[in-house]
Amino acid sequence: MVAGFRFRLVLIALLMVAGILTGTSPAAAELGDNNNLPWGVDGTDLPDGSRRIQTEVWAIEQIGNRIFVGGRFQEVTDGQVSIPQPYLAAFSQSSGQYITSFTPQFDGAVYSLAASPDGARLFVGGEFDVVNGQPIDGLVALDPNTGAVDAGWTGNVNGAPVIRSLDIVGSWLYVAGSFTSVVSSTGNNSASRVLRFDVTTGGHDPSWRPVVTGGSIWGVAASSDADRVYIAGYFKEVNGTPVVGGFAALEASTPVLATGVEDLQVNTGSTSRQYLYDVVVANGLVWVAGSQHFVQVLNETDLSLEKFHLAHPRGDFQDLEIVGDRVYAGCHCRTSAVMKSANGVLWFGQPPSGEEDAPVIAEGSTTWVSAFDAFTGDWIPTFRPQIQAATAGVWAIHGDPNDCVWFGGDLTYAGSSSVDGIVRLCEAGTVDIERPSVPGRVMVDQVNPDSVDLSWAPSTDDVGVVGYLIFDTASNAVLAEVPSASATLGSLAPATYSVYAKAVDAAGNRSYRTGFTSFTVTGEVVDTQRPSVPGALIVGTVGPDSVSFSWSPATDNVAVTGYLIFDAETNTVFAETAETSITLEGLAPQVYRFYARAVDAAGNRSYRTGIRTVAIEGDNDTERPSVPGALVVDDISGSTVALSWGQSTDNVGVVGYRIFDFADRQVVIETMTNAGTFDLVPGTYQLYAKAFDAAGNESYRTGLRTITVG
Repeated sequence: MVAGFRFRLVLIALLMVAGILTGTSPAAAELGDNNNLPWGVDGTDLPDGSRRIQTEVWAIEQIGNRIFVGGRFQEVTDGQVSIPQPYLAAFSQSSGQYITSFTPQFDGAVYSLAASPDGARLFVGGEFDVVNGQPIDGLVALDPNTGAVDAGWTGNVNGAPVIRSLDIVGSWLYVAGSFTSVVSSTGNNSASRVLRFDVTTGGHDPSWRPVVTGGSIWGVAASSDADRVYIAGYFKEVNGTPVVGGFAALEASTPVLATGVEDLQVNTGSTSRQYLYDVVVANGLVWVAGSQHFVQVLNETDLSLEKFHLAHPRGDFQDLEIVGDRVYAGCHCRTSAVMKSANGVLWFGQPPSGEEDAPVIAEGSTTWVSAFDAFTGDWIPTFRPQIQAATAGVWAIHGDPNDCVWFGGDLTYAGSSSVDGIVRLCEAGTVDIERPSVPGRVMVDQVNPDSVDLSWAPSTDDVGVVGYLIFDTASNAVLAEVPSASATLGSLAPATYSVYAKAVDAAGNRSYRTGFTSFTVTGEVVDTQRPSVPGALIVGTVGPDSVSFSWSPATDNVAVTGYLIFDAETNTVFAETAETSITLEGLAPQVYRFYARAVDAAGNRSYRTGIRTVAIEGDNDTERPSVPGALVVDDISGSTVALSWGQSTDNVGVVGYRIFDFADRQVVIETMTNAGTFDLVPGTYQLYAKAFDAAGNESYRTGLRTITVG
């Protein structure tokens, strides 16, 4: 839940709710025609009755004119047509149209998004294992134009990762959630729920790895003013020190708890209800949102309480976003909730013994999202947008450069109009409702073997034309979206086509259509397009001399005709099949490494899948590997030691090595290779090594090597 663009935004014709504090009835907020987006998202991957949070949208971010929406949704929809595009999709900020060219493929939920400062990368965090057919866990950098994985950014996390929050300050990308280790160009380290990566390279900071225990982190916000990093969630301890309410302030220079700050105020005696969902920081104030059902505003100097806002009797606050001079807070408060604001802590009923309930300074009705003054921390009771949700409410908020704010969750209505997960609300009186003029009739400049070049006279508009849409006459589907008065339609099969054009402005207003223009493509098209990468190889049954695999099918512009299974050691074809599964038989006992490629009728091969390692043991493997070579200490730096040793051999295959401490015979290092750099707890060790194979047979040990680290 990353803070959005830092410019002044005021929300649309919704500020009609007057007189709440004087006791008069609030007027109904008005919604302009542009508030309801033409496209939204629908469907979650959670079964009915699941106790997990049932909301489609979890994150909204922007790069250029593209609004990126992440969540648990399965498709994008305009209310009539639904297109499968699970977990991450892109929409035009100006028109709200779905961008069909951005189609990254994820196998699990997206919970957080962040744009790199230069706009070259979209960072994505969530609960996924595969991205675009590649095995990638929880964190990935994408090209925001194509959706391709950015292989030049090296950061990754391990340990069944779930990334809940991202924040960028300076050159650091802060990543928070649940994970146990980190891998990047910097090296491999243990990591506990929060760390930071270099935005440009993806290398992590090995010196900034606080140990967070007792639960996961849901929000992270870094402050350059106070040189701190704030975390919020379900956790209980940081670096072994207990914390209150799932909140902690860490030093940005070193991963220790900030000193001289107060504990978070909680308004419930139930320890199971003392958790937070989000945190943001700006203007010398720290905002936290969480359970039992509050938004707290803290003074950043010592984290003392400035304001306490409570939704009564229900509705946890779950997302915060700073937009200009306001802070918006999403919740599942529903229309029955009442907001109470105080300069202290409000309690649901009788305050605990010794606690005085703070006097109410503001009170009034609220709904699924609330607004606060970003400089004073005061609640703004006149903001009460007429949006509705199913049950979960608002989980994502984003401000765009057109003085509009986007809200995401399981939203169902805005005013009297139905919506699908997303609502965009804009400043009153600034909505452009005038259509551009009709463009000139589409002219055919050149017909090519599999494409056509088109042009037309440009349109005019009272504000400005931002682009043109080319439609197929038969289906009324958009074939192309271009910024100027010309377009090339490519990859066309031989046929007769009919098209027309419309102009569009920054508010999404479309002109009336041009007349129809027809053309015929007749040339032979040569297929040079690769199939997509098949799904990762999934190991089925492993026998004494066989192994079975299955995988998700690949797609192709013409058709996939089969799959090739390669030996990764020699990069030669081991087997081929027309199906999405295969059993390899007659295998000799040893360790094998395989990957797959799809192939089409023209012989185009996809890029390969990840490598899958399988050990074939034969009828019964009881033979030990040979003893590894003696341990060699290549370098010791602080608590980090670089070790190497001679490789072992085995009748089937060596799987890895274990390094033991002679004092307690406990494993301190386990690795697949015979060299590496490892972090150890400071102390003196007598180390020895053993090799092991896939059947669990261990070699005899090496001699002892004494080292001191730390």
